Amino acid sequence: MARADSTSQPAAPQARKSIVGYRTNGGRPNPLPQLTIKGRWLEALGFTQGQPVSITAEHGQLIIRTAPTTEGNA
Repeated sequence: MARADSTSQPAAPQARKSIVGYRTNGGRPNPLPQLTIKGRWLEALGFTQGQPVSITAEHGQLIIRTAPTTEGNA
């Protein structure tokens, strides 16, 4: 058990790998690309259940950040 006066260290940057999959498109052609990320490591980085996020999309990269919680989103 951790001491009451201890502080946790921030999570060290770590590369994670995933594969873009596809989601069915209601039987229509051209299934939709889908990316799913999950794991306890998200909590350690501040991504908690129900936490709003903002996603900035650029060619070849996604930047995912926590977004402030507002009364309408909580």
